[in-house]
Amino acid sequence: MRNKFYRFALYCRHFGWISGIRLLLKISFSPKNKLISLQLPGLRSPVYIRAHTSDEFTFQQIFLQHEYEFQEEIKPNYLLDAGANTGLAAIYFANRYPGVKIVCLEPEAGNFEILKKNIAAWPDITAVQGGLWRKSGYLKIVDLGLDNWGFTIKEIEQQDENSITAFSMKDLMRHTSVSRFDWIKMDIEGSEKEVLEAPDAAEWLDSCNMLVIELHDRMKPGTSASLFRMVSGRQFDFDVKGENLLFYFKK
Repeated sequence: MRNKFYRFALYCRHFGWISGIRLLLKISFSPKNKLISLQLPGLRSPVYIRAHTSDEFTFQQIFLQHEYEFQEEIKPNYLLDAGANTGLAAIYFANRYPGVKIVCLEPEAGNFEILKKNIAAWPDITAVQGGLWRKSGYLKIVDLGLDNWGFTIKEIEQQDENSITAFSMKDLMRHTSVSRFDWIKMDIEGSEKEVLEAPDAAEWLDSCNMLVIELHDRMKPGTSASLFRMVSGRQFDFDVKGENLLFYFKK
């Protein structure tokens, strides 16, 4: 009951009583996975979520609870959203920092289709289907049964009809014609361990001004240790917001 009241209050505060109630009813009475459009004040176009999926919680975290509103902010030029899901975080960043060039990397096909629809009105956001990994190659999605955000990936030797493209950070930059990402948001369901231990990890981290990362030690034990080994010896300010660790690197 408490969670329902909190959700009700969030929607009414951001959309107004009438619009907030109307949207909640629209979501509540829609069949599972039905695509719903939500128009937020200040956004140039509506965002799309799938009813009764984790999309709604992600929308709530980003736009209603402001999970990516940081205290210390330097406007990025090039931002990587690795594990972009349906593109809601990218839209939030594009709206907050006009002119920033954003690359969204998302491996799962269903999420990627919604991502493309969500960013259609945002020319500075580029969508790439694939997964970030320690090296380029091929990956296979493993469904953990945690709804649309509960996917992880594993490396496979050969490409097949169900495989996805794996990018090392260096090859992703080459693929998108970006020389450096000064902001990186990484939520890749355990694959961050491979990325942090990759041969090119020190190189891209040296170019990064801000790293926003969600760790998944429950999926890949030792992930936190890999991260803190990588940042040791670097000067940074550190913060925690929600599920994310924030590193502000001093150059």
